[in-house]
Amino acid sequence: MAPGLETLKRGSIQLQRVAQKVVNDQIGSRHVLAVFVVTGFVLCGVVEQSASVALRANSTSSYSAAEFAEYVENTSYITRYCQPPSNKSVVHVVRSIPHIEIPMTRTDETEAVLRQAFMWGSLVSPLAASRVAARVGAERLFGAGVLGTGVVAIMVPASWLTPSHVAIRIVQGIFVGATFPAAHMLAVTWIKTKHVSAFVSLYTAVNLGYAVVGILGTLLVRSCGRDFLSYVIALSSFLWYFLWWRFVEESLHPNRPKRDEHRNLPWRRLLTSKPAWACGITVIGSQWADATLMLGVTKYLKLVYGFSIEYQDILQSLPHIGHFFAAITFGVVVDHVRQSGIVSTTTARKLFVYISHFPPAALMFVLGYTGCDPAAPAALYTAALAFTAATPAGAFASAADIAPNFAGTVFGLCQTVGAAGLLAANYVVSEGLHGSFAGWWRLVFGVSSAVLLTTAAFFMAMGSGSVQDWNAPGDIEPELEPIEEPSRLDSVLE
Repeated sequence: MAPGLETLKRGSIQLQRVAQKVVNDQIGSRHVLAVFVVTGFVLCGVVEQSASVALRANSTSSYSAAEFAEYVENTSYITRYCQPPSNKSVVHVVRSIPHIEIPMTRTDETEAVLRQAFMWGSLVSPLAASRVAARVGAERLFGAGVLGTGVVAIMVPASWLTPSHVAIRIVQGIFVGATFPAAHMLAVTWIKTKHVSAFVSLYTAVNLGYAVVGILGTLLVRSCGRDFLSYVIALSSFLWYFLWWRFVEESLHPNRPKRDEHRNLPWRRLLTSKPAWACGITVIGSQWADATLMLGVTKYLKLVYGFSIEYQDILQSLPHIGHFFAAITFGVVVDHVRQSGIVSTTTARKLFVYISHFPPAALMFVLGYTGCDPAAPAALYTAALAFTAATPAGAFASAADIAPNFAGTVFGLCQTVGAAGLLAANYVVSEGLHGSFAGWWRLVFGVSSAVLLTTAAFFMAMGSGSVQDWNAPGDIEPELEPIEEPSRLDSVLE
């Protein structure tokens, strides 16, 4: 080969290597894992809301559009309280009207039963799943959780609205509940400490799943039928799991650190740890706010302010996209703050718990007093949902800070306590879903605000971002900041 061609060939090879290095630096293994975690949680969110979408996409209301318009005209806040006075010199007169309710339709009742069944499943699994993950590996359990919740959907068409359907929803809740502690173990095992907050914020991809199924799922059910939605979910889960097994699980599992978590867990010290319970109690406030925003506010806008039924899907879906991107932003910011040393990890966690609880509490309290402009409560709803996106960067990440060796179990405890709060909130909010008198809703929003403030205050007093002494008795001094270690993930996947 001519010398010139040989030199050109060597230069081409070197250029390819440089280009490959640049690509690997820009798209590393951490990003690959993040993509799979995001898509996995999106599937979990799709499954969680799939029953509601399938019920409502083709359902016919028990009252016609004309009857609904008459209801709004006769009973809603905006038409009874906000009609301009005939005499311009006279101010608006607030008239006393009786509390009037629309009875729950059969669709509402069925949706409530299926939703509560899913919640019960998500209540019983997280703590047990964290111990399973310690034995078999978080990467295996996370993959099995996403696969299981999707595959079970294939049985929904044959069991639609039967007791078996309720049992399937419980099973799906169990699988979804198992994914959260598994993801937390993945975070502390494979992700650098300086990126943990951003990684944990990816859990809000569940909300992205709500938006996906709310928009695309509704179109799919209306065009192809509700059974087709179940088949698409099952097929997507199979495809996701195959890719997860091929590119992540087979690489991570043989290289995961050898730990004896299942034998050495100090249960007594965990269950008496104030920072651990601070995480759990804070999650109660977050879950309560989510229940109020997701279940209550959209009905409030429809029944009290007369929003068109046609806008309900948009109100329930689009703000969740903003919630996801807000969570990513909060996670990146708190990681930057911690890495730069501006404040301690404990201060950073408390700051973001404050952001995720205090502003939403104020916004939801004001929500019942917004007056005659229907755009105001819609804007407050969207803003409150965006602020609650700071929860992963605060309370969720704190569970990894205080006990990296037992992060899955600590977060499993948090999720269990939070799921119990979610069930309680679901009951409280449901009591006000079908009222039209504003005072009834003010009570619902006021209770939610009080829960947010109380749970956040507990974290401010008891929460921590420092490693606790029971994380590794005899090896780690109490209240030490986590030491930055290189990530093992790059060497495994790349």
